[in-house]
Amino acid sequence: MLAALTFALIYSKQLGVERRGLLTFVMMTNLVFSILLISGISLHLRNITRKEESREALGTYVSVVLVFSFMTPLLNLAVLNIYQEITGTNIPNNLLYVCVLYCFFSTLSYGMHDALLLIKSIKIASVMDIGVVLLQIAGYLTLVYSGETSYFVSVLISISISYLVMVSSTLLLIIYIYNPVISLSWTSLRRLFIDSSTPTLVNMTNQLLERLDKVFIGLQTSAGDLGRFSTSQSLLGISRFIFDALAKLTIARDRNFLEWKKSKLFMSAVVGLLTFFVSAIASHFINVFLGPEWKLPFLMILSLGFIEILRGIYSLVIMNSLRSDNYLKLKKVTLVQLLVGLVVQPLAIHFYSLWGSIVCSLVILFIGIYFLRNVRRE
Repeated sequence: MLAALTFALIYSKQLGVERRGLLTFVMMTNLVFSILLISGISLHLRNITRKEESREALGTYVSVVLVFSFMTPLLNLAVLNIYQEITGTNIPNNLLYVCVLYCFFSTLSYGMHDALLLIKSIKIASVMDIGVVLLQIAGYLTLVYSGETSYFVSVLISISISYLVMVSSTLLLIIYIYNPVISLSWTSLRRLFIDSSTPTLVNMTNQLLERLDKVFIGLQTSAGDLGRFSTSQSLLGISRFIFDALAKLTIARDRNFLEWKKSKLFMSAVVGLLTFFVSAIASHFINVFLGPEWKLPFLMILSLGFIEILRGIYSLVIMNSLRSDNYLKLKKVTLVQLLVGLVVQPLAIHFYSLWGSIVCSLVILFIGIYFLRNVRRE
């Protein structure tokens, strides 16, 4: 996270607020499609392999990821055309071609990273994460200082190349160790999609609502607002790294990390102090490193910091609920959250801009944490 944050700050400063907003829109729309198509299937298979070995499922999953990787660039291209129509902007063809390339490799990387978690190669996934970001920084600096490409193109090409290296390495590892059958059959696909319907809905909603607000902000406000919002959120996201790490271990290690011994008052005080501390540092850092034009009001930054910490806690709640196989309650809560995110949130952003997104995000997280915090294994 620190390496990725460093890279994001480097290219954000050089891109400027407007271009950073457009880049965020491209990345978020592609990630939304990747999540919709892949994330639930991956989570379901990880839950299965916690109890049994499934070489056939691994082969089917890799095949599905390869197919979906050709779909997301087309979907993202359609969204970018809609974006141009709504905002009245004109994205040059060379940028669109680079965006398509990025979307293809980004989806592949997303799926292959989950494949490493599927086979419980958590340490390898961590090494891959670090290596990918270091490759991105090296590639970006090389392209920028060669003077042959723009900052925008340099970011997407460097990321695409790093993802290509990561995907190739992961595929070679999986094929060498597990030798899965890379094929698609109607029977295996039908079983996979039916069995993974609830994890797909839950994880899709959780991941989607974390990023969909940026799509609505990009469509209903200015690219500058989106650039400031996404940069602040990225910087504040460092506060949830422990929660994210524990969430990945919840299923892999079959352990509930929510059983805290401390009192609720003590934990609330810790969360409050951590939120204020991280938000104050982030606000000062943005003002000094990026400049005043990037800075949001401190109350808004404080609210975003609180959202990021709540999001980290909620990721633990979700993973423990899935581990407990209590799907019925998960479905009900998830559908309510989806209703707020897809219906209320765009209206709130339309009338109240960034504050509308913040309030809706808080409501969505409070609903999930409150109703799912005490889920037990059925």
